[in-house]
Amino acid sequence: RRGSSVSYSSVPSFSGGFSPYSRGGGGIVRFKRKGAFRSGITLGEAQANILLSGQDSYTLEDLSVDYRGKIYVHLRWPGYSPLTYEIPVDSYSGLVDLHSLVRRVARAVTHYMQSNAIPIPWNHVEIQYMEEMTPGSWHLKMNVH
Repeated sequence: RRGSSVSYSSVPSFSGGFSPYSRGGGGIVRFKRKGAFRSGITLGEAQANILLSGQDSYTLEDLSVDYRGKIYVHLRWPGYSPLTYEIPVDSYSGLVDLHSLVRRVARAVTHYMQSNAIPIPWNHVEIQYMEEMTPGSWHLKMNVH
């Protein structure tokens, strides 16, 4: 089994979040518990073996995975500096392993919250979806409840 990792990346951001050399973004990857009415899973659920709806719905091309098998996830919290995380994406037969992806994204969020000392319990943070800003570059939508 391949070890999972999340790493910080200092990829330059383009003004307005869009690269002048790309087609633009617009894709959305939703994270939803199997059988749930609405999307969103807590950080704890993301790191546990929870069943996700649409587990086989996304391909590597849908996520614009780079040649190294990675995407960039931009995290921003009001009042704190934004960070960009480089997330490896596992796949099988060209389909993204969504459980592995959400687990790695949750680890990035956890790291971001720890490094910024954000005083919110992790079980109150819910990951809703990722929205593609430019190919391979994603913005994470979260809620606190």
